[in-house]
Amino acid sequence: MRRTFVALLALVLLAGCGGVTASSDAPRTLPDATLKPLRADDRPVDLGALRGPAVINLWANWCGPCRREMPIYQQFHELHPGVDVLGIDWRDPARDRAVAFARETGVTYPLVVDTSGEVVQNKVLPRLILVDASGDVTYSENLEIKSLAQLEKLVRAHLEVAL
Repeated sequence: MRRTFVALLALVLLAGCGGVTASSDAPRTLPDATLKPLRADDRPVDLGALRGPAVINLWANWCGPCRREMPIYQQFHELHPGVDVLGIDWRDPARDRAVAFARETGVTYPLVVDTSGEVVQNKVLPRLILVDASGDVTYSENLEIKSLAQLEKLVRAHLEVAL
């Protein structure tokens, strides 16, 4: 029985951090809460006051798909300065590893922390949230971004911005 459990756990870890889950039940606005910065040069972010167009990525250092997609968000951030990008290090107990990972990948967009996972309600990682100019969540889904074109297509479709 123990070997079966270990084998199943290994499969889950190798497969990623969770399945793709569309969120029709996702809140239409972000919670009114301020998240602390991950890095010393980042600033706290009041999610309830956030206005877009904005791309928010929930990630964690221990999440394989999150690690693969982080450079894509950085590339998007560099190419599209008219759209804010925010990373939320979600339920990640190893802050020092998260900071090191951000440094390794060259991420320059703001990173904040939801260590408990109580501010941003979510079940699996990674998660993409798109916020419009009114502060409304126009799209929220658990999925791995696999290309810049995929992210650009989602932003154009759900935030109605020209890239």
